[in-house]
Amino acid sequence: MTEPLPLDDLLPRLRARAADPERRTSSRPSELMAGVRTLDLGGLLTMGRSLADQLRGVVAANQQGRVDPAASEAALGIERAMTTAAPSILPGPADDAWIATVEGRLGVSLPTALRRVYAEVADDGFGPGEGLLPLSQVATQYEELRAPGMMPRGRSWPEGLLPLVSMDPGWDCVEAATGRVVAYDPEDLDERVSDRRWAAAFRELHPTVEAWLTDWVGSKTQAEVMAAQRASMQANAAYIHIRNIQASTPEQRARLGLTDGWEADMAARMGASWPPPDEEA
Repeated sequence: MTEPLPLDDLLPRLRARAADPERRTSSRPSELMAGVRTLDLGGLLTMGRSLADQLRGVVAANQQGRVDPAASEAALGIERAMTTAAPSILPGPADDAWIATVEGRLGVSLPTALRRVYAEVADDGFGPGEGLLPLSQVATQYEELRAPGMMPRGRSWPEGLLPLVSMDPGWDCVEAATGRVVAYDPEDLDERVSDRRWAAAFRELHPTVEAWLTDWVGSKTQAEVMAAQRASMQANAAYIHIRNIQASTPEQRARLGLTDGWEADMAARMGASWPPPDEEA
C-alpha cells in the first residue's frame, strides 16, 4: 500500500488532478445515468412511464410493418445518452460557514482532512468512483440511510458513518469519529441478516482519509485502464503474429519482402514495441 502523503502535499496533487476534466474522477456516468440520479421518486416514475409508452409505440409500429419516426428518434436519443459521458463540472470549494451548516445538520464534525479537502479543492465532482458527493447530498443521503425501514430488520445505519461516494448499490464512507474510510456493500443482505453478514457488509478500505485519497490520486481512471488493456491485447497479437513469421523459413520470409530488422518495423506498424518488454536486456 502506498505511504499516505502529508495533507499539505496531498492537497495540491488533488487540485491538479481535479482540474483535469478527463481525470478528476475514476469513472464518469453516462448522460442518462447522471440525469436519473437527479430525479426523485416521482420523476423516476414519470420517466419509466414515458419509456414504456415509447416502447409500446415501437412494438405496435413493428407489428404493423411500419416505422414510428418519433419513437425511433427517441430510442436513438436514449442510446446516445447511454453511451455519452456526462459533462464533468467542478464546483468551487465549500466555505467554512457552509461546512459548519452541514455539520450541524449531520450532528457530527467532519474529520479534519475531509474538511480541508472540501474547503480547499471542491465541494464535489472529483475523487474515487464518480467522485465525492456535494456536502448537501452527503447530509441528505446520511439522513435517508438513518431513516426507519432503510436497513434490514433490527439494523440501523451506523451513527456518524457518512456516505461520500456512490458505489451503486453501496457506498464508500468515512467514519466521522475516527477518519476511517469504510466500504458498505449491501448486496448479500436480506431482511433477516445475521450478525456476521451484517458486520461483513462494512469493510475498512483505508485507515485515514489521507491514505484513501493518496491511493486515488496516483491511480488510473477507468478509461485509462481500459485503454491500457486494449494496448496490451494489441501488442500481444502483434507478438504472436511476428513469432509465427519468425518460425517460417528464410525463403518464405524473403517472398514476403522481409529484410533485417523487419520485426521492429512490423511491431511498430501494429502499435507495439520490439523486442517485447519481457525480452529486453
